[in-house]
Amino acid sequence: MWSVETEEGNAEAVDADAARLKELASVDASLIGLLRTLLSFKTLPHLLGLVVFSSVFYALADGSAGFAAVGFTSLAVGYAATAVLSNIEGVKSWTLLQPWGDNRPTLQKRLLLSSRILALPFGLAVVFAVAFIALTTESAADWLALGLAGLFVLWAVAQGRSFAGWASSIAARKSPQSAPKSGKGYVALTTLFGIVVAFGLVCITAYSSLHAASFTIQPKKIDMVVFTSIAIAAFVLMNTITWRERGLAMADKALRRFHFRWSLLIHLFVTWHLLTVYRHAAMNPGTIEVYIEEVALMIFTVFMGIWSLTSRGFGSELKLLNTNNALPWGLAFGYAYAGSVAMISSVVEDFQTVMMIGHVIASVTGIWMHRSVLKTLLVRHDETLEIQTMVKEIEPSVRSQQATPENEAEPSPATTGQEDWDGDLNKDWDAPKDIGLQAEVEWEDVINIED
Repeated sequence: MWSVETEEGNAEAVDADAARLKELASVDASLIGLLRTLLSFKTLPHLLGLVVFSSVFYALADGSAGFAAVGFTSLAVGYAATAVLSNIEGVKSWTLLQPWGDNRPTLQKRLLLSSRILALPFGLAVVFAVAFIALTTESAADWLALGLAGLFVLWAVAQGRSFAGWASSIAARKSPQSAPKSGKGYVALTTLFGIVVAFGLVCITAYSSLHAASFTIQPKKIDMVVFTSIAIAAFVLMNTITWRERGLAMADKALRRFHFRWSLLIHLFVTWHLLTVYRHAAMNPGTIEVYIEEVALMIFTVFMGIWSLTSRGFGSELKLLNTNNALPWGLAFGYAYAGSVAMISSVVEDFQTVMMIGHVIASVTGIWMHRSVLKTLLVRHDETLEIQTMVKEIEPSVRSQQATPENEAEPSPATTGQEDWDGDLNKDWDAPKDIGLQAEVEWEDVINIED
């Protein structure tokens, strides 16, 4: 009986694991598809507005950080309000362009007419800006700028979580059928270690060569040794805290494949952020180099944030998010993130140190998400393992109890002459008891109550 239940538990665990992998794989992980959506005719004016107005407010932030902060925040609030209202069918038509049909106007006229879909979010932004200026004091804008700059911590965490959602979906694609697997997976672990170390060495060598007088590969041994040690330490940490989950994944073919792919992508993510931290701390990158890198990182973060909001993420419970308003939510996030970077560059004096802290937070988020995704996926396996352990402990005692009635012997003659204690006890129990008024009890001697 116990073996049958154990087999049923294994089958349920396999089905649960397959269902979770299928859920991950079902997430729309196509970044190309998202890029086509953002650059499509229906939504392109929103993206152009993000680029143009973010650049304008970024330039204004150096001289008037408070005014720029109000601008960024107003546009973020305007798009957030538009997202909330987008569930109304009439409002939805105000934010998407409709096909021109047969009477297609000229390109210049189309560009002017396309701007009408910006009326609702930008109108709401103007309302918020006027209300903010009218209802607050002059110092409120400066405090808003500081608060917007402080959101860089949130954006760094969001970057790590968004990338983890995309990477876990990619890792779950084209997984083999679940089947028992033997071995500890040390070959895969060694391969993963080699790829991570090689990636770090190639990147640190490339960055070192950027500062060379000629376009030749000129690696610096000290940088290679120090950063490789950092990358190895991060690798050991990530695999130490997930060693238990790794052991569970190694017992199944599909989970083993997912574990390798997922670990590879998140290890490369963490290694790249740690490399950026090391470059800022030890390699003295140029101002233009840092600016280009951070702009690219901002575009990547906003892009991944929009993907995260427009995709059905693994375990997502965002009730306000649906296919009708995902893009406005993503654009609201884009304006808020751009405003945060602009405020950091204008309000905080040591911009480079702040960026380093952001990369450290992104790295820590990646390390945390590595374990979080594996725990979420393997929780059913863990429960099955505990059940099997309990079954193994209980089964011997149950078998011995079942075997006892079959092996019972007849009563020995030596016990037949003993008194029938059981019969006497039954007789005493059945006899009427004299309690109450007929009992020989002196009640006044038992309880004395004094008034």
